[in-house]
Amino acid sequence: MFQSKTAWFSTSVGRECQNYWASEAGTTADWRTADYLFSEDAANPDTLRIYESKDYLSNKVTVFHGMFLSACEKRHSVKSVCIGHYVLPPACVLDGEQCLPSVLNS
Repeated sequence: MFQSKTAWFSTSVGRECQNYWASEAGTTADWRTADYLFSEDAANPDTLRIYESKDYLSNKVTVFHGMFLSACEKRHSVKSVCIGHYVLPPACVLDGEQCLPSVLNS
């Protein structure tokens, strides 16, 4: 299902999601080169680092919730799952606050 695709996994993503990715022929990569970025905690330091990056601020990367993989597993398909429903915004958005990334302040 994920053959020729790469993913980066936050430390907040459970091993079962990572194992599923690998069992479906997906491989892992650094977040800067991965096709997909997965996290389950927008406030996790490794995910926060992505939200504060210039790549994120210039819309070059998107972080998805690891539950996307659970949905794919349940449906036995990646095409029948709308990945847009699994976009994981920064914690400040989830909390209803204004986001001022530290990258802009440096």
